[in-house]
Amino acid sequence: MDQFQQKFVEEALDNVEMLEENLFELEKNMDNYDPELIQSIFRSMHTIKGSGMMFGFDDLSKFTHNFETIYDLIRNDKLTVTKDIVNLSFESLDYIRKLLAIGEGKLTNPDDIAQLNEFIARITKHFPEGTTLTKGRAEREAEEKAKREAEAAKQGPKNYLVTIEPMEELLENGTNPLYTVDDLTALGEWKTVAFTDKVENFTQFKPLAMRINWQVLLHTEQDAINDIKDNFIFIEDECKVDIAELPAGDYIKTGSDGKIDEMLKQAAESGKYLTTADFEQFKQEPVKQQAPEASTNATQQATSTAEKKDANTVAAKKDDAKIATMRVASSKIDELVNAVSELVTMQAQLNVVAERQGIPSLSAIAEQMEKTTRTLRENAFSLSLIPLGGELVRFQRLVRDLSNNLHKQLEFVVEGGEIELDKNIIEHLTDPLMHMIRNSGDHGIELPEDRIAAGKDPKGIIKLKAFYSGSSVIIQLSDDGKGMDPDKIFSKAVEKNLVSANAKLTKKEILNLIFASGFSTAEKVSDVSGRGVGMDVVKSKIAEIRGEVSIDSEVGKGTTFTLDLPLTLSIIDGLLTKVNGEQFIFPLSNIEKILSPKEVNFNNNGLGNVFIYDNEQISYIELNKLFYSLDTPIDTSKIIMVRSGDKHVGIVVDLIVGEFQIVVKPLGNFLRKVDMISGASVMGDGSLSLVIDTTRLITYNQQQRYRKDIKQENKEA
Repeated sequence: MDQFQQKFVEEALDNVEMLEENLFELEKNMDNYDPELIQSIFRSMHTIKGSGMMFGFDDLSKFTHNFETIYDLIRNDKLTVTKDIVNLSFESLDYIRKLLAIGEGKLTNPDDIAQLNEFIARITKHFPEGTTLTKGRAEREAEEKAKREAEAAKQGPKNYLVTIEPMEELLENGTNPLYTVDDLTALGEWKTVAFTDKVENFTQFKPLAMRINWQVLLHTEQDAINDIKDNFIFIEDECKVDIAELPAGDYIKTGSDGKIDEMLKQAAESGKYLTTADFEQFKQEPVKQQAPEASTNATQQATSTAEKKDANTVAAKKDDAKIATMRVASSKIDELVNAVSELVTMQAQLNVVAERQGIPSLSAIAEQMEKTTRTLRENAFSLSLIPLGGELVRFQRLVRDLSNNLHKQLEFVVEGGEIELDKNIIEHLTDPLMHMIRNSGDHGIELPEDRIAAGKDPKGIIKLKAFYSGSSVIIQLSDDGKGMDPDKIFSKAVEKNLVSANAKLTKKEILNLIFASGFSTAEKVSDVSGRGVGMDVVKSKIAEIRGEVSIDSEVGKGTTFTLDLPLTLSIIDGLLTKVNGEQFIFPLSNIEKILSPKEVNFNNNGLGNVFIYDNEQISYIELNKLFYSLDTPIDTSKIIMVRSGDKHVGIVVDLIVGEFQIVVKPLGNFLRKVDMISGASVMGDGSLSLVIDTTRLITYNQQQRYRKDIKQENKEA
């Protein structure tokens, strides 16, 4: 059962996320909420409770039953939505996550059991007087059932024809339909017929594809409509069920002298469902007059059943309704991407062999192989892309908690949640976004009274906006708070010996100083921030995924963090270069253009490593000097132009080899801390190339310049 329990946990966590989204929506409109929203919350909790009971998560089911009772009372207008109920609901979701993380969901520690009972007691305090924990509801259901049975006893025995059509994926979800049919027959006397006409022959047989449908002829002494429906409550989304009441008659004991059995046999052989009309010939007495509503329901059921005479039509309808998506384990996608990565490397080797051999037919195959590999690569990576919005619910919760803890009015707004990113990139984004949101909530947004004094709305907005830009994804996190004071940041940086007091820095360069390790402008350390270990994490984590982060801020108006991220990580289009005979690769997505030294003006009036291009002063980095401490003539080199924030930076290399599709492999432990290198790649000829992280390269060069200025200032002092 382990694999099925794991599947239940995954689906339950999906329901918890949906619940959290619905609770955020409910919190916004507590006084005028959509009744369907309450129904959705109740259904999600009911699903978790029922499935939890089925898979042995008894404590989870017990807790969720009490949780759902609150929303059952709300939807029946017996309880009003309040702030306390919403807060308790969010806490309950956290507790459900905790219960899902426990083995089979059974608590054994006495302290944990006491905590469960204490939490349930907190929930039941909100029940109106006269509503008890579970007993009260069970008693009401028992009373209703007793009334139905008494009414049915007056009307005499009942006959039902139940048609069961499981979805094709039912077995894959861990459900055995035979148990459901068996439970159904426990309601009375029965006869069944199995429709096996869709089962394939042996060569085409698919063991996990559900191809069998059933019809159950059921005779009971009471009205069993609700009991029959309850029998399918846990698979109602995976099984199409039709219940039709038949005319009064003796279909089970005598079977009308064998004619019923013969009719069932013919139905199985023909593959055509039985209908109420087929049983009219056996009725023994007129059907009792029913109330208008019941009569209408019976007519609708008979009509619904009659539509199923043609099994092929039914199958076609089921195929049309089939879900077009499926759940796949992320580990399988990782394996696929890794396999495609290896294929890309082999394809590069094939290109080298084809070029060396000079055989036209082999070159044609290599060219076609390259096109196919590129298509396969794009499709494989599209599978690993997930919408950003699905991962942002946790940040809505973070903002809500910050609002309560900091006594501020905060609202989290998302634009572009449908933008898709590699799941590995999204995993790396969690910490950076968390720190930036905390920074905005604690440092950026003012207290309500301060905002009112400044002529602002007391509610502060933290906005996340995502959009595509070429081969990258841009994520902007902005707030409408007090902004950052460049003078204050510069003073703190000088105090911490991060820059020279005489340094001439632009506003952008000063703002970027907040990414330095240990840097903080907070007056005191709080539970949220102030220790100087947040924004440097943002910088390092974004750099790990070859991204870039920049800041724009205006005092009194707010701050915007901009993340420039690649779409994928493992396979990239790169530019192969050589420096001092060694091979280095630059991601093509980071390159704007390639220049010859003749196209630029190095007459920079003594400004150092700066050249003039298009009337713009552009700093440049010589890799020969940086990596090998060699002074080589620039006039025979090539200059790769990359963008850093809103500026261009030139990187000087010896030779441009060409463009290649490459697989980026992580560095070993020995080179793991080399900031400027993000990985390595094996080329088609077996040689090794290092992948340059342009963002870290530029940052490193800038830090070296700052340190040089400080040393020079200390030396002069």
